[in-house]
Amino acid sequence: MKIINSLNEDEWVSIKNIGTIFHLKKDQIIFRKGEHNDKEVFLVNGIVRGFIIDENGSEKSTSFFEEGEFMSTHSFRTQKSVSIYNYQALCRTKLLVFDSKELKDLLSGTKKLHEIGKAIKEREMTRLMNRDDCLMQVKALDKYQKFITFYPNLERQISQRYIASYLGITPVSLSRVKKSLLSQTDNN
Repeated sequence: MKIINSLNEDEWVSIKNIGTIFHLKKDQIIFRKGEHNDKEVFLVNGIVRGFIIDENGSEKSTSFFEEGEFMSTHSFRTQKSVSIYNYQALCRTKLLVFDSKELKDLLSGTKKLHEIGKAIKEREMTRLMNRDDCLMQVKALDKYQKFITFYPNLERQISQRYIASYLGITPVSLSRVKKSLLSQTDNN
């Protein structure tokens, strides 16, 4: 369930009123690792990925955020508000961006809004646990099946190289896994 579904119209309007709308092009970077980031983000529409660049210069996807979700960027920055990840729009994306302190103050204002803030944090913890669960799998097939369970709507919407990097496998390995699954389905 999307967090905003539990809000009434007045509560959602009070949140929207403190945000600023941004429109992004496909592949546009939102935040870069090492930059100051004291913002919180709600995805009105689109898909965003978090990623790092390893010591070899390769991008490694770390998270995906979908339409109708808050990106808990607070989890991905230092205490001095420095981003520890890069964030990129994977398609045309519309964001509602908030000053972190202002949003936090608003969400602590009423019991229901406080529960929304808590739900955002819980969603982020689940996202991190899901990532760990994918990475802990030994077989590429198991990693991929976990990914599909956690992100059922992303498979056809984003580049396979982003999924492969999230799973810690090569795009060729991901292609083989998908081909193997397809042949299993055809044999049944």
